[in-house]
Amino acid sequence: MGQGIELARAGAPHHAEVLDNFKDQLLIVLMKRLGNKVSIPVAEVDDTGSDLLAFSVNDGVFEFTLSKKQ
Repeated sequence: MGQGIELARAGAPHHAEVLDNFKDQLLIVLMKRLGNKVSIPVAEVDDTGSDLLAFSVNDGVFEFTLSKKQ
């Protein structure tokens, strides 16, 4: 994950910065929704290599979807 942002850094550094900031904001919002404290085992984080995260914006609302890589 993050390869797209890394590719953007050379040709579109501002876009890469916007995406980095968005990821930070998203994590803050998710933490607020989950009660300000979450414990996640390292093994669970390491086990995300077969997953894809997609998002869209519909009527001013971000919608996130998880799926498996094919």
